[in-house]
Amino acid sequence: MWSAVGLGLVTADSFGAVRTLFAGRKVRSARHSLGRRGLRRGAAGHERAEGRWALLPAPMHIEDPDELAEAVAEQLLARWGVVFRDLVQTESLAIPWREILWAFRRLEARGLIRGGRFVNGFAGEQYASVEAIKALKEARRSAKQSGVDEIVDVMAVDPCNVTGVLLPGDRVRSVGSTTIRFRNGMVHAEPAPACEPQSALS
Repeated sequence: MWSAVGLGLVTADSFGAVRTLFAGRKVRSARHSLGRRGLRRGAAGHERAEGRWALLPAPMHIEDPDELAEAVAEQLLARWGVVFRDLVQTESLAIPWREILWAFRRLEARGLIRGGRFVNGFAGEQYASVEAIKALKEARRSAKQSGVDEIVDVMAVDPCNVTGVLLPGDRVRSVGSTTIRFRNGMVHAEPAPACEPQSALS
């Protein structure tokens, strides 16, 4: 199972299954170093991988580099809504930004997306999906009408954790149950409870 995961052939419906599988791998390594006595004394609970596992479909082979760049551009828009160079640099992509940029321009020429200035503080071209533009307008309209601060809590392991990358301040590590509280789009930091072993922004 571990080999299949490493080869990208199977996936699980939860990270708990992957963690259990990884823990079992470490336990087996420790037992091997301890010898047969360690094998008999090892914990059996790590031998079972929890969760449901499924085969991943074979990746689509795309020969046209422009088509591949457009597929990546569409995936970035689906993930972020608004995309620009500083944001793409946080991703591990084999395609350079210039190819993705040309893909965005082609998509804009077809009327599928919009280019403009959606996020302040970042240079260069920015592109957004139609759905993201509607969501931004609705959020701005709601904020003006309500006059109440918008509070959003995000887990630090969430991809929306862009602290220290796109937002000013220190990076909040993507660990455990750490949460980040955003107030009107900016990180709102408060001291973490003394009983917590790890620092957190809440």
